[in-house]
Amino acid sequence: MEDVDRRIRGLDSRLDDLESEHENLGRKFGYTVDLDHELGSIRSDVRSCEGKLEELDGELSDRVSDTERTINRLVEQVRLLEGQLLASGGVQLADLDTFSKDQCALARSRERGRQARSTLLSDHDRTTYQNRLRHRRDTAGELRAHRTTVVDAVGTLLATRYGSRSRAEAADKLGQALVGERGLRQGLDRQSRLAEEAESALAADATTRAEKQSVIAAGAKAEQRLTLGLRNRLADAVRERALLPAWFVTILGSAPPARSTQKWLETATGVLLYRLTHDITDQVVALGEKPSDTAQRRQAWYEQLRKDLQRW
Repeated sequence: MEDVDRRIRGLDSRLDDLESEHENLGRKFGYTVDLDHELGSIRSDVRSCEGKLEELDGELSDRVSDTERTINRLVEQVRLLEGQLLASGGVQLADLDTFSKDQCALARSRERGRQARSTLLSDHDRTTYQNRLRHRRDTAGELRAHRTTVVDAVGTLLATRYGSRSRAEAADKLGQALVGERGLRQGLDRQSRLAEEAESALAADATTRAEKQSVIAAGAKAEQRLTLGLRNRLADAVRERALLPAWFVTILGSAPPARSTQKWLETATGVLLYRLTHDITDQVVALGEKPSDTAQRRQAWYEQLRKDLQRW
């Protein structure tokens, strides 16, 4: 198909060139039968290539459909074999739904840490507020410099003789400084309200961080331990070729892929952590029901997992 497409593009380009030459020759020498014949032949070739392209496209669509049907049949056969093995007791089951009391406690600690962290300013907001304060400080510094210039210029005016060059230069300098000082003063007035809001927000954030630092740190440590434990459990199940639960196979397959295995493992571990944290016991739907709009943090986690699962 690519070869035919290249041929069509080449013929189209050749056709455009010949039509341009034909117009030029027609203006110079009149009607040329041979050139018209060649153009007609080229158009016929183009139509023939377009027909072949349509045929190839139809054949490709049929082959894709056949492949999809074959894959679906194989999937059903695999599921049938898994069911027969399970019924006969000849296969080890991977337990990905049972969690210890310690793991449940870690999940609660992680959730408390996440909740505490959500009350803090985001990195973007902190940077925004800090930039506002920095801008006000810079503007205040420039204003002080202009006021110093004004004072120096006034001193020069008082100390110099009228009509002298130094007095004229000082007068020009004073005028420019006054204009600049006025603009900076107005700018500082406009920045004051935003700067006060930034100071208040950063102060409140610092207080909250000090109060909840221990909870946040405990939550982060709990998340590390949980993630490592769940990852190891999943890795053991894959290594032992245990039969994975239906909810797992539906979204992640019965085995890790040859490529991007690490990413697959991270996504699968995230799903296990989500099920543990929110007590999901559904044996078909991995993430359970979609969270309500009021549970914003859970909803954001749910949507992120759904996005990560799309590639598998």
